[in-house]
Amino acid sequence: MKKINYILSILCIMTIGYVSAQKTNITDAAVLMKKYNPMGGEKSVKLVNEAKEFIDKAAAHPETSESMKMHYYRGMIYFALVELESMKAMTGKAPDEGMMEKYSEISKESFLKVVNDPDKRKGYQQEAKGFIDTRVKQYWNIGLSMYESKNYEMAMMGFMGSYEVSKFIGVDYEDAKVNAMAMFNVVTDSLLNAGELDKTEEMATAAQEAFGVDMTILTTLINVALKQGDKEKSEGYINQALKLDPNNKELYYILGTSYIELKENEKAEQNLLKAIEIDSMYVNAHSNLAALYMQWSLDLADEAQDLDYRDPRVEELNKRKTDLLVKAIPSLEIMAVEFPDNKSVIRNLAQAYRASGNEEKFQEWYDKLKN
Repeated sequence: MKKINYILSILCIMTIGYVSAQKTNITDAAVLMKKYNPMGGEKSVKLVNEAKEFIDKAAAHPETSESMKMHYYRGMIYFALVELESMKAMTGKAPDEGMMEKYSEISKESFLKVVNDPDKRKGYQQEAKGFIDTRVKQYWNIGLSMYESKNYEMAMMGFMGSYEVSKFIGVDYEDAKVNAMAMFNVVTDSLLNAGELDKTEEMATAAQEAFGVDMTILTTLINVALKQGDKEKSEGYINQALKLDPNNKELYYILGTSYIELKENEKAEQNLLKAIEIDSMYVNAHSNLAALYMQWSLDLADEAQDLDYRDPRVEELNKRKTDLLVKAIPSLEIMAVEFPDNKSVIRNLAQAYRASGNEEKFQEWYDKLKN
């Protein structure tokens, strides 16, 4: 579902008591719109559709197609069509998402023509701003009211609605975005903790459509995908996040760890090494890289053991196994400093040094196992 559809469909039931209508009797469409009430049911649907017929004719006629008065009422009428379509949710019917998106684009197109018109003599700039500002305040007040009631999900939707509607006149309502994102963090943290992954993803997708690519939203989507076990989706989100922050060691760590689970060892190694390149003392990355090398070497040893000893691949596999153990040494050294009492780390380090041919170091670490 598109962003404006999603927000208005959720908020429609909250609009009672917040909506006002424009008052003018300049055109037939305007006279009809004077009577418009979003909560008027079928009567309002009939009224707005009649107004639409008038305004569509005016929009198609060469003498009025560029009239700012026409665009003002066209914006108003098509916005009303969006509102009425969203009201279907109150009766249990599914709004027509395609029509809502179409109506939204037409409304926005006309309102933007009015507010950006350089010829102030044609007027209607203030009227257009007033119409949209009324809706912006309407959703802002819903957000505040829901926040005070500790209904943080509806508060988020209220602020998102305020932000989205402000764009109908080309305004980027930053305060509404800030408040919506604050509520987003509260809501999605709660949903993730409750295991409601689909709902979390739905909320994050709506936020991303409203606010664009954002690290906070992407982090939520990454967490959802990982919990769902969808490695392909998580990789996609992580790569989006890396475009925003190419030096984010945690993202490379998460991606590398995901590849370990997928048994894609080369990709896992590449991403964990990238995390370590960014932070040479990043213990989590060293830990997983060492674990990767140790398990990878065991897998190669098992593969070699399953072959006939005369098979030329045995020597190649054993060499690769040794190389992996040697590559594990730097990470194991760091882990041994970080976790000096961890016998598993000490044992692996001793084994790696023996594989490297450094008997002195092997003996040093092997002796520590006896302590």
